[in-house]
Amino acid sequence: MKTVAILLLFAGTALAVPGRNSKCRPAARNTVLVMREDKIVDLTHELNENNTYWPTHPYPFEFTRKFSGYIGDKVFVNNNYFRQPEHYGTHMDSPNHFADGATPINKVSLMDHLIGPGYLINVKEKVERFGPDYLITIQDILKYERKNKARIRTGGIVFFYTGYGEKFYDSAAYLGTNKTGAEAVPFLHFPGLHPEAAKWLVSNRCIGTVGIDAVSIDVGPDAKYSSHIVLSNAGVIIIENVGHLDKLVASGRRFKVIALPPKITDGTGAPLRILAVMSGK
Repeated sequence: MKTVAILLLFAGTALAVPGRNSKCRPAARNTVLVMREDKIVDLTHELNENNTYWPTHPYPFEFTRKFSGYIGDKVFVNNNYFRQPEHYGTHMDSPNHFADGATPINKVSLMDHLIGPGYLINVKEKVERFGPDYLITIQDILKYERKNKARIRTGGIVFFYTGYGEKFYDSAAYLGTNKTGAEAVPFLHFPGLHPEAAKWLVSNRCIGTVGIDAVSIDVGPDAKYSSHIVLSNAGVIIIENVGHLDKLVASGRRFKVIALPPKITDGTGAPLRILAVMSGK
């Protein structure tokens, strides 16, 4: 079994967001990742044409086999072509997605946002009890901290498990409608983060990143993208369509996160490969 130990040192200052100097604990200045194959959970959905995607995208994922065969007598080559929207599959939103002049994908600091301690807040029972338009609250977050005796630290990567990740390949169940285009938007139903909880995470915990196993961090009926705007203006990274959070729930272990996007110049979003590295033997 292969084991890799990595020490990552944080350079510069931690994420600058409102209220941190009075209510937020200092950011971790380093993190140690001991990576063993049996302690890694891949939180990424496979990228293909079967992914559920935002209904107003003009086109989904397209994959074309460009060449498959022999060059000459002995050299076999496969070569493919694909295209997709920025915000498709398991992906991240950079702050410039909803904040004018904010940080694009290629300027996002990996150490401040995409590598570090992870926190998993399980609201699946609340979603099942109150319905698909459940808004994740401040009390849900505080309940997690009390139960786990673990306060979310500055720069933390917070994931919300709603149970919707298991619906990812069923568009009607995942989005709440099988309509497409602009006419689908009024019929969208899925859970999301209450904008007041987003403000609280920014002002009281100074998080670096927030993720959810639904198509958007905003609840389906919120056509004003309220939590997107709060988080983007605070410089917080948003990750959507997170996969396989149920495996982290089942493990019950603490974990650290490595999430790496392609470095797209001036991009507002990008596909993301996310690994959770669990602690313990």
